[in-house]
Amino acid sequence: MKSPIKHCNAGVLHSKEMNEMRNRTSELSGRGTGNKTAMITAKKARTAPFKLTDESYEKSNRKMRSEYKSETGKTLGSRQTSGTGKRRVSFACRFAGMKGAMKKPNGKPTRKAMALKKWGFGSVEAARSFCQKNKEKK
Repeated sequence: MKSPIKHCNAGVLHSKEMNEMRNRTSELSGRGTGNKTAMITAKKARTAPFKLTDESYEKSNRKMRSEYKSETGKTLGSRQTSGTGKRRVSFACRFAGMKGAMKKPNGKPTRKAMALKKWGFGSVEAARSFCQKNKEKK
C-alpha cells in the first residue's frame, strides 16, 4: 500500500525539498504551513452554505436545458413556482412518487430536494398533497 504522503508515483512532488519549499511559500504568504491550510479549506467546504449547492444545481440545469435545445431545437418552459398550472401539477405528481432520500449521508440536500424546493414544495408530502388536490380526474 502506498503511504498517504506518497499517494502518487511523482517522487519529485513529494520530495523533501519540494515539501520544504511549499511550507516556506505558504508561510510567507500568511496561509500557515504544511497541511493546516488544506485542512482549513476542507473544513470550509464541508460547512459551506446551501447557496453553493444551489448554484451548482442551477449550473447543471442550464447545461441540461442548452443540450436539450441543441438536440431538439425546442425550448423547455421555465419553472412554475406557484399556482396550479398543468406543468406544476404534473411535476408534483411525478416527484411525489419518486423514491430516494431528501438528504445525502453528508447532510447536503439531494437533487430531488433541490428540484422540489425550486418548484415551491418543501417536501415530498407537500408535493403529494398538492398533486391529490389539483390533478384532473379521468
